[in-house]
Amino acid sequence: MQSKIDWHNLALTALAHYNISAEQLVFLGHSENVTFCVDTQSTKNQTKSFLLRIHYPIAQFRDRIWQNYAVIESELIWLNALHQDTDVVAPLPVQNLDGAFVTPLILNDTKQTLNCTLLTWVDGSPLDTEPTTIQARCVGELMAKLHQHASLWESPNFTRPKYDWQQIHTSLMRLRSLVDIDIISMTDFTVLETVVQRIREVMSALGKTLWNWGLIHADLNENNYIFDADEVRAIDFSCCGFGYYLYDIASTLKHLSPENRQSFLSGYQSLRQLPHDDQNILEALLLGATIDNFAFLALQPNEYDFLAQSIPYITEKLCSRYLKGEPFL
Repeated sequence: MQSKIDWHNLALTALAHYNISAEQLVFLGHSENVTFCVDTQSTKNQTKSFLLRIHYPIAQFRDRIWQNYAVIESELIWLNALHQDTDVVAPLPVQNLDGAFVTPLILNDTKQTLNCTLLTWVDGSPLDTEPTTIQARCVGELMAKLHQHASLWESPNFTRPKYDWQQIHTSLMRLRSLVDIDIISMTDFTVLETVVQRIREVMSALGKTLWNWGLIHADLNENNYIFDADEVRAIDFSCCGFGYYLYDIASTLKHLSPENRQSFLSGYQSLRQLPHDDQNILEALLLGATIDNFAFLALQPNEYDFLAQSIPYITEKLCSRYLKGEPFL
């Protein structure tokens, strides 16, 4: 279906539902969403930019829940609350002419509904190198602010996916299909299976409290935070959901060097404390987040070579150490 869609015209149709006049519409890419940068002319003859998202993945490897109206709306409700309640710089959702954050469009040929959203553009640049220790600390502070807000905020009519043991187990089962087509070995899969059972024990011991469980960004890596001078800014909340705050931390730690992991955690703990046994828990959840990511890639055949190389490395270098009780963070 996606080859038949004129995304540019669809974007213009979506923009007609908002109180803006586009001077320029630039296609950015098509991954989980089709995205455009929208430049407008303000009253002071200055350009103001927006991000237009058409919620349709390039391949149907994502669960359909991510394109659900209520799920998308909930992401934007949280973003709006972050703007009202905190100093976190993040995209601000724009209401359409009907006062809604999500604009459904019906495709004439198939009668399929695609949801569209518009957000303010966040200025800044992604890092093209490993963060400095100071930058890593700033990212830790940013995540602590997100968690602090989520732990205190009463979310109205909120619908987002969960990052719990069931999700990790589902990811593991997706990886089982790679054994059948000889992308990974049964030996490596068995190691992952043992790790997931250990993760289940860790999560069961944690329980779910207001302090350790709530809304998380779930994807705060170098692609989804940017810097404007010395200020870190969060972008792309499209994977946000309910999960352990430590899972959110672990998801970011797996993208950082050992030195920067410590700086990140120092920044986080300057605003929000971690449990005393955080390293053991973080190592378990880091492996859980890694398995989730592998499962996401497993439904994309162009990632098979990467998975064939990465999974044996992870099972040997990280999983085996974790199962022996040897710290690896």
